[in-house]
This record gives sequence, structure tokens and C-alpha cells, in this order.
Amino acid sequence: MKDLPQEWYDQINPLVRRLHPPGVEFRWLDVTLKDGQTRDLIDAIEELDFPKSLLEPILNEHGESVRYRHAGVSLLRLELPAEALLNEPEGYLLVIVLAEDRMLTIRKRSMGIVEDACDAIADVEGRQIGTLGALAELGDEFLDRIGPTVRGISMLLDDAENEVEESRGRRLDRVTVIRRSLLDLDRYLDPLQNAIHRSQLDATTKANPLELEALRGLLDRANWIEHRIHGQVDRARVLADREHVLAMDDLASSTFRLSWIATIFLPLTFVTGLLGINVGGIPFASDRSGFWMVCAILGLVAVLTMAVLAVVGRANRNRPSRN
Repeated sequence: MKDLPQEWYDQINPLVRRLHPPGVEFRWLDVTLKDGQTRDLIDAIEELDFPKSLLEPILNEHGESVRYRHAGVSLLRLELPAEALLNEPEGYLLVIVLAEDRMLTIRKRSMGIVEDACDAIADVEGRQIGTLGALAELGDEFLDRIGPTVRGISMLLDDAENEVEESRGRRLDRVTVIRRSLLDLDRYLDPLQNAIHRSQLDATTKANPLELEALRGLLDRANWIEHRIHGQVDRARVLADREHVLAMDDLASSTFRLSWIATIFLPLTFVTGLLGINVGGIPFASDRSGFWMVCAILGLVAVLTMAVLAVVGRANRNRPSRN
């Protein structure tokens, strides 16, 4: 986890910090939530005069981003499970509770989001930032955690597209897995967009123009990520369709070859079956060279059949196509 400068925070206890980076003009508590340990969270809610009824939505894991409004307090829960991310053993969970002059951030592990947001806030020289501006910075850092997954999936698609030695079935399975990952990511991004959009609507009556513009930029970025994900989904669909078309071409080629073989051997089978019936009057039955004569007849039939097929095939290829 990135360390903040000592003068930017006061460590109340190992799991609770009071943050005051440069540019912050409101009360800000940051809590790392451990399983089964809610005492620090309750104390932080009481210290910031937030309703205790917020405890339930804070602790209730939905698996998707949500937003609440209660008694003049906004709660924005940003969540991305590990199943929607690449190479991430744990997902991301950030809960932001804010009013006009105070804010509480809660996370289940050290993710670097709050620290990076504090750095971004401090980089804005000569301007005080309110809770909505801090919300925009936190949301922006949260969206940064989606970028590596989108880029990683794009590289996986490149590999699947350029891999020629791998069997078609394995390539198709790989593209299917990638497409499922993209759809999972899109599923969790949609409620995140809705939560940000509703927070922006809540802020339109009280935010200053700079903070409102920051929220609009945050929503635009979420929409851009969604657009990029949809582009990758379309690309995965095209790759899957290509593999299906190639598989159908292989099947058609195999069927065509099988049809040729069947067409050649069908008259031969008829001749051998006709000469093999156990009745009198079979031609060449008493002739010493009858076997070789029958073989010659079968060979001649095979050659004539192949010649007819070649002529018909060439005529079909030379036939002008209809537009």
C-alpha cells in the first residue's frame, strides 16, 4: 500500500485514520473494515454524525455497485468482484458516505485508492476541494482498477487471433472464456455507472461548477470504459464466428471428399455385389482368367466415374455466378 505523508493523516488506531491532505476542507475518516469487527465503523459513523441506519447497507455485500440516500446523507458503494477481473485474487470494494462537510470511506483491504485520491487532491494547488470533488477523485481512482483487466483481455484476444498452431477447438474455448469475462465485467460496470450517474444528479443543486464538472468527467470515463468493453465483446464475437465458419468449411470439405469416395465406390460395390450372387449364369464363373477380367472391369468403371466427376466439377467452377 502507498504510504501517505505523516502530516496528511492522524492514525486513530490501526484500522482508522483521520485524513487531512492539502486542499481538504471537510472532516474525513478512513476505515479498513475487518470481518466481524464493526466497532471502529460504528464509532466513525457516530463521530461524523451519520445515521446509524447506514450500518446495514455498508455491511450488506450485494456484489454490485449501489447508491443510497438517507437523511441528507449519500452512500456510494463501488464494488468489483475478483471474478470480473484478471489476475486479481481479491476484488475491489470501496464505500463512500458523505454529507456536505464530512466524509467516511470504508474498504475491506488496502487497495491504494484512497491514497492515490489524496495525492490527486493535493496536486490541485490553490483550491479547496469539497466532499463531491473528493468523491470524483475516489471514483476516478476506482475506475483505474478496471483498466488493467480491459488491457489484459485485449492482449488475450490478440493472442487468440494470432495463434495458428493451436487447435481450433482450444482457440474457440479460449475466445469463449474471454467473452464471458468481458460480459461479467460489463455486468458489474453497469450498476457502477448508474450509481455514479445518480450521485451526479444528487449534486446538481449543491455542487460548485468545478465539482460538478469533475463528476461529469467521471461518468464520461465510465461510459468510455463501457464502450471499450463492448468493442472487445464484438471483437470476441467476430473471432468466435470466424472459428465457427472455419469449422463449417472443414466439415464441408470433409463431406465433399467423402461424397467423392462414395460416388467412386458405389458403382464398384454394385458390380461386385452383382457378380457375387450365388445363382447360375454368373459371367466368367468358369473362366480361369475371370478374376482378372472382373478387376479390369472394376478399374475401368472407377476411371470412368472419376472422369465424369472431374468434368462435372470443372463445369460447375466455370459456371458464371449470379449476382
